[in-house]
Amino acid sequence: MSVRVYRRMMLAAAALVLGGCATAQVSLNVKSPPGTNLGRPMYMLVRQVDTKQYANEAYSEVAARVGAPDNTVLQTAVIYPGTIQRFQVKAPKEGAVAVSFLFTAPDGNWQVLLTPPMPSAVDIELTVSRILSDSIPPALPSEAPEAPKAPEAPKLPGA
Repeated sequence: MSVRVYRRMMLAAAALVLGGCATAQVSLNVKSPPGTNLGRPMYMLVRQVDTKQYANEAYSEVAARVGAPDNTVLQTAVIYPGTIQRFQVKAPKEGAVAVSFLFTAPDGNWQVLLTPPMPSAVDIELTVSRILSDSIPPALPSEAPEAPKAPEAPKLPGA
């Protein structure tokens, strides 16, 4: 078996292993400075969403799920100003995930959409009444690029 064939077989095996066990959990790291939400605690809601539904959903519809969660809700948590909080959320087998922050008076972006393939970690920084920034590491490529060929060894005369 040539090195090239062996390498392709190993890449295919790795893709099967990695593809078969997509990210089971997403680590959410939420940084909330002291002035976030005017210094008041607020809810974070993590749920599985359809991207079309997500685009058309009103703040009030999302907020209602905190008190009456449905089967799409993956996690709720209270976010305290002046903290960095870390959460492990079980990723759904399919579909997107919305991470919503229920500010008292939202002014700008209050949600983050995570689409497949799910990242293993997301860093979210909040400000007074909106999400200041989110950092989602790029997904790993489904197939690694082929390594460059090593130069052939010189042939001995008469071989």
